[in-house]
Amino acid sequence: MYVGQRFGPFTIEKELGSGAMGAVYRASLDRDGKQVQVALKVIALGLQGNDTAMARFTREAEILKQLKHPHIVRFIGAGKQGRTNPVHFIAMEFVEGESLDRVLARRTRLGWEEVVDYAKQLCSALQHAHDKGIIHRDLKPSNLMVTTGGKLKLTDFGIAKDTDVTALTGANSTIGTAAYMSPEQCRGEKHLSAKSDLYSLGVVLFELLTGRKPFVAETTVDMFMKHVQDTPPRPTKFIPDVPVWLDNLVMFLLEKDKSIRPMDAATVGKMLEDIETKMQNQQSAGVEAATARKADRRLNDATLDEQDKEAARSLKAAKTGKKLKKKKATPLLERQWVRAMPAILAVLGLLGGAYYLFKPAGQQSLADTVLKGDSPDAIIKAGEAYLAKYGSSTDELTQTVKKKVRETRGRQLERVLDNRFRNKRPLTENTDEQAFEAAWRAMEAEEKGELKRAADNWATVKAREPEIKDQYLEGWSWLVESRQQQIADVEKKIATIRDSLRDMEVNEKPWKFDANDPESLAKYAIRLGIEGGALPVPSNDPDSKNAAPIKDEAKGRRILDDLAKLTKDKSDLRMWHLFAVSRRGANYDPKKDDSKVRQETLAKQLATIRIEWDRVTKLSDAGPAKRDCWNRCRELVECYEDESDDEIKKIVAEAKKLLGTMKA
Repeated sequence: MYVGQRFGPFTIEKELGSGAMGAVYRASLDRDGKQVQVALKVIALGLQGNDTAMARFTREAEILKQLKHPHIVRFIGAGKQGRTNPVHFIAMEFVEGESLDRVLARRTRLGWEEVVDYAKQLCSALQHAHDKGIIHRDLKPSNLMVTTGGKLKLTDFGIAKDTDVTALTGANSTIGTAAYMSPEQCRGEKHLSAKSDLYSLGVVLFELLTGRKPFVAETTVDMFMKHVQDTPPRPTKFIPDVPVWLDNLVMFLLEKDKSIRPMDAATVGKMLEDIETKMQNQQSAGVEAATARKADRRLNDATLDEQDKEAARSLKAAKTGKKLKKKKATPLLERQWVRAMPAILAVLGLLGGAYYLFKPAGQQSLADTVLKGDSPDAIIKAGEAYLAKYGSSTDELTQTVKKKVRETRGRQLERVLDNRFRNKRPLTENTDEQAFEAAWRAMEAEEKGELKRAADNWATVKAREPEIKDQYLEGWSWLVESRQQQIADVEKKIATIRDSLRDMEVNEKPWKFDANDPESLAKYAIRLGIEGGALPVPSNDPDSKNAAPIKDEAKGRRILDDLAKLTKDKSDLRMWHLFAVSRRGANYDPKKDDSKVRQETLAKQLATIRIEWDRVTKLSDAGPAKRDCWNRCRELVECYEDESDDEIKKIVAEAKKLLGTMKA
């Protein structure tokens, strides 16, 4: 469309490709009499008036300016052509080569050595971008250019996200290419991390190694569901000669839970280097074993040893049919292997001593891998190796390793169950069916707040435990004990909170509320009458009318609903979630307006406090009774300061004045 035209100092020569955002052209720049080729990205005419598209185009230029790396396409300049309806463009380094998607179209798939080489270059580029706070969000073969010399260049930062600025895409939106998107992108999560790019890297590596993508779907929505829910196949399922370490790394990158993926791109690059080293050592060992006899001789040495001569005579005799003349036997004591026996025995003795000397260190090293490892798969693998060798031991270290392996399997199982439950997928592979069904019923009961029924179903899983033979083994017992303990902790925590509130009243401690703190929300709900509220301090006054705290279960349930939302799907806060849903009630309606009832209740409460205060101030010994009045008045103020209703605001203001009078 623009071939032959000038854009600033650039003359467009050829269209290289086009897409929804615009087209990319090869252009030339006259620099000191020398023609330098550049890639010119020109925004589509139809998007000139689109503010979002223009902002995204401008952001790409701003992002490229920040990136200076040998494996990222270099930014040259940006500008616009024309005055009335200017056309915006970005000038970038021109890469002489082809994109990896075209390479795949020609060759179907690449060898693992080539894939590792490209992946190391890409990891270096990604780490540079991530260090700048930039997430690419659209990694795929078509955005990876390879020069004729085999150098990889990362391109197209059109939808990259700079984490230091406001994103151009809203919450709960997806952007990128569906086949390569991370689960968190598919779910439309607002705050993506660099680990989203690592998942896409795993998809790219899978495709380069096998010639196919890990998931195939007919619609974008189906593809999203597969990324979020389905387990990808291993590359070795299609290409058996992929090194096992590389196979494991790809699966590591494709973890659904981003917290389980590698720490960063630099870590992946180091793992790729380790894979190369391991394969080179493996190959070197094979070559050395195959050429050992030949390598033992000097290249210019034509002398044959006795074994060579004997072999040659045997071959010659077999060929001519002649019988070999039997060679005179060497006396036993003069044979070389007999003479060498003392030295051999000495070496074996040293080796045996070294084995027993260093055996504990080997045991400790393996245990450290279990106890300090980050990857669940690595912990379990090292744990199985440890227990296979030292499992019969009763020492403290072995017991600690057993406990760690059990917990790791349990947490893996917990993640699987929670993910399945959230996505309403009740069937799972490689899991004990009866245990899974009972666990599912327990989780359903927990979500409804029916903790007694949940505990009964976890007990059913516990009874099933001796028969379980699936991959999680003792992980089931850890999970059951953990969930049963959380249910028991709900009741204990309520008692602890009530004691804390009572202490706050007796000692007149200030109330510190934090809407992001689960315990603070729980205290707020109990103050409002959930579970009976904080017990008032007895005044020993038979005429006291201030014997009960505020009773506002409607607002209490609203606070519990906030607590349930805050702690939902957070395993470390599960006990608080159980507390919230079990006390909130299954029929809670957040839209119900109870402000009128609250106005009447608070007005009566304040009137009662006034009457009681007037009465106790006339008593000669009314210390405890006065304190009760003060606590009730303070409670009214602190529990309703956040209300927006005008009438309630007036009541709170009056209560504050009364509180000032009480303290005067």
